Amino acid sequence: MIKIILVLLSFCLFLFSCSSKKETPESIALQWCDLNSKVHAAPEGPAKESAKAERTKFENEMKEKFKDDQDMLDNVGKAIEGCEDASEGRK
Repeated sequence: MIKIILVLLSFCLFLFSCSSKKETPESIALQWCDLNSKVHAAPEGPAKESAKAERTKFENEMKEKFKDDQDMLDNVGKAIEGCEDASEGRK
């Protein structure tokens, strides 16, 4: 039940963050945590591999986009720490 609520909340926050033109460390972290929760919720096999590939693609896009802004990348990393446990079902 908690996972369902977490996924729905992440999805809503993801949609809300997508409506904004400016990306913030928090909005990027929410997108990553949403993708991470999909990886952990997916059954082993092709579904899990697909979810991992989608998360990796997002990570690479953000690294490329902000390659010259180490402060942004550091802040994204800190923001991810705040939601990572929940996205993996640990909190």
